[in-house]
Amino acid sequence: MTRLLLRRSLVACAAVLLLAGLGLNAVAKEGLPRVRRKAEFKYVDQPDDAEAEKLLPKLLKKYDTPKKCEGLLKVLRKRSYPGKVPGRITLEHACSDGKTRQFTILAPSKYSRRKPTGVLFFLHGAVSQRPPGGGANEAGMFAPAVKRLGLIVVGPSTYERVGWDAPACRGLVHHALEVVKQHYNVDENRVWLAGDSDGGRGAYVQVETGATFFGAAVPVIGAPGGVTRFLNLKNVPFFAINGETDTTFPVARVRSLIEGMQALGIDVVYKEIAGQGHQPRFFLQYRDEVCDFLEAHPREPFPKTVHWQVDPNKDDFGGGFPADTFRWIRILEAGSTESNATFEDPQGNLLRRGFPRIEAAYEGNRIDVKTKGVRRYAVLVSPDMLDLSKEIEIHTNGHESFRGTVEADARVLLEEARRFKDRRLLFVNRLEISVDP
Repeated sequence: MTRLLLRRSLVACAAVLLLAGLGLNAVAKEGLPRVRRKAEFKYVDQPDDAEAEKLLPKLLKKYDTPKKCEGLLKVLRKRSYPGKVPGRITLEHACSDGKTRQFTILAPSKYSRRKPTGVLFFLHGAVSQRPPGGGANEAGMFAPAVKRLGLIVVGPSTYERVGWDAPACRGLVHHALEVVKQHYNVDENRVWLAGDSDGGRGAYVQVETGATFFGAAVPVIGAPGGVTRFLNLKNVPFFAINGETDTTFPVARVRSLIEGMQALGIDVVYKEIAGQGHQPRFFLQYRDEVCDFLEAHPREPFPKTVHWQVDPNKDDFGGGFPADTFRWIRILEAGSTESNATFEDPQGNLLRRGFPRIEAAYEGNRIDVKTKGVRRYAVLVSPDMLDLSKEIEIHTNGHESFRGTVEADARVLLEEARRFKDRRLLFVNRLEISVDP
């Protein structure tokens, strides 16, 4: 009986998605309104590296002293936004695998360019469906669950069995977030991630490379089975909802993985619904708990302790940003070193011990870093995190790697602003450290 109901549910869902593909999520011809940008944001938003480099000399001349960089910080903390944006729009993106995918943006009825607004990314299930995928449909279906929070809801789409862990889909989500931040007044500390079924699985795998940008994640009827860098999930809290009788993602396996995550120190609230199976509407059914959870977990832009791991076998983002970075720490080069820390990890098979990893913590102006399999790393310096009027000291695996004062550098500030496109994560310098003394 359960399998029959599930089959009927999937057929009904496919019918809805087919209708969506016939016109309900048609790509908007007019696109988003043009944004009037200052010279600083023309550089930050320029997608072409060569063209951006042409804009840089004039800006560096304008902000040629540490004192002038204070003015640059103020400029980068305040974007201009169009006065009127569509309440619903579907846009296309040429992904890294050569395929074009869509993402749909739904703005709340009371959206105002003068008020920073939170964002929820919702990753759809059934990634095996035909183009254009179910992003537009599921964004509209599940947006009412977070109406209380007044969020912008973004529904990216994938299809033909290209899962959310694929580099193309990681890039799609990252691109969609950049577009939303450029055109809507986004509260970068209230950006969250959710998804159902394949999209629930996607919520886990997206965090392992994009944790920098998300405050929390709500995977529904999914499983973290595709994750290779579980250490990275320690940076983001999860609220997972699964059905006890689910046969698509068997709950015994899900429960085992969740328990392993919790043992590893990952913050997971797990809710298992007795007598229920593969039901995506859990996200709507438990909307109050979902909203309470999201509201209680805004992003902390400069957490006191950070963990990060890179997977040498993956080519996410070409091995570069954001897969190499979490907030204020970046792995620049992996490889064997004489100096390696000893990590006391809990027993279990979730943590890939051969992967390069880094753990960093700061108190005041002292930063202590532990590494294994990392040759070089960078500490990104922000005045919101460290006191630049005093010395900064960095210790790596028990030895001192850096001690000194640090001044603001316009080139670094602009380069990192272009990478992050995040008004809450602005870095005025970048201290590159070799692990071996």
